[in-house]
Amino acid sequence: MSILNLLHAVVVAQRAESLTPSQIQDLQQSRFRKLLRHALEKSRFYQRYYQEHGITGRDIDQVEPDDLPVIDKRIVMENYDELVCDPTLKRDEIERFVRESPDPSSRYKGAYKVIHTSGSSGTAGLFVYGPRDWAVAKALGYRAIREKVNPFRRKKLAYMGAAGGHYASVTTISDIPSVFFKTLTLSISHPLEQICRDTDRFQPDAVIGYASGLDLLAREQMAGHLRIVPRRIWSSADPLTQTIRANIEKAFGVSPTNIYTASEIMTFSVECDLHHRLHYFNDWFSIQVVDDDLAPVERGQTGRMVATNLYNYTQPLIRYRMDDEIVLSDEPCPCGWPFPVIERIAGRNEETLWFARADGTREARGLKKFQFVQTDPDRLIMKAVLDGERASVIPAIHKRMTEILSPKGLEKTVQFEVEPVDQIRNDPKTSKFRLVVPYRDK
Repeated sequence: MSILNLLHAVVVAQRAESLTPSQIQDLQQSRFRKLLRHALEKSRFYQRYYQEHGITGRDIDQVEPDDLPVIDKRIVMENYDELVCDPTLKRDEIERFVRESPDPSSRYKGAYKVIHTSGSSGTAGLFVYGPRDWAVAKALGYRAIREKVNPFRRKKLAYMGAAGGHYASVTTISDIPSVFFKTLTLSISHPLEQICRDTDRFQPDAVIGYASGLDLLAREQMAGHLRIVPRRIWSSADPLTQTIRANIEKAFGVSPTNIYTASEIMTFSVECDLHHRLHYFNDWFSIQVVDDDLAPVERGQTGRMVATNLYNYTQPLIRYRMDDEIVLSDEPCPCGWPFPVIERIAGRNEETLWFARADGTREARGLKKFQFVQTDPDRLIMKAVLDGERASVIPAIHKRMTEILSPKGLEKTVQFEVEPVDQIRNDPKTSKFRLVVPYRDK
């Protein structure tokens, strides 16, 4: 049944790619109202929450997404047992499953895929997908990689990231049907010698993984410790910076494709091959971009993303405020793909420190890698792996930080210092690189 669900979802996803933007918008609206009707019938939380805001089942045909109140991770977790549409799903039991069954290929109650977050944003989250929900999530993943499959010549796919737990990436990889791909899972926490040895032996046709993990592979390839010739490389999870992109291209002669994923919405957006612009799949997602007061912002302006996952009927997320800040483009992409464009993900790809050259261009001179650690509400340490003379690099960093803090009136209230280090390890819980470690996590 799961294979049939998946094949049907793949066919539906492929059909949408031939629609016009206006047809996709109509499809989105139809799916939005169907999901809203389902949530009001099956979820005690949405029944109560919307009634408190003057919305009932009679309003489904007239209400617009902007009319609905916003929810967030805290609200979801505090009302979990009432929000889900299957009354047999209980938060405490699912949390026990995550603790006791860390194998990402395992299913809760033999049917449900569970995705959890580490709580790096302040609140841990649980997101459960039923069989049909999960089939659509996987179909959008296949749409993102745009790779034809041949059961008579299975391609070899290596994954580099967290190898255990129910995180989004590894759970998705572990559930790829063997008829589509032969897969190798590489734990980013394993010794590099072992990773290189296993990858060389496997000789993948394609590689997917955390940007920080792909960067490690690229550096090992350039150092001569790895010798693989992948035709496609996909990056997800932590930010794909320009430096990492350049390393991958230099090491493998392949331009990586950035895939935007999140536990709440799974595969949401992907770069097109022609122009490397992020297209988001608005046939299965409805999004708004808002300011701090939840008012819509104009296209081209930065705002917080509020998303509705239109296919998760098990745990509906309707107008769910994400941690990510994005900028939507008001111009279609010349590639011809009908899906709208995200101009920039401002919240994930945090501003990189830069230093001005004499000709006015920018470079991160002498700075190989860095991480901000907030040790107190008014104290910030920048761990920095330096590639240059400290006497010149550190003052330049301080100067740039003053320029960043001054417009906010923080240059005199925030204590900032640079701590030179030999290396910065990925987060031990998620295996992702964390650019910012906020005070609440200390």
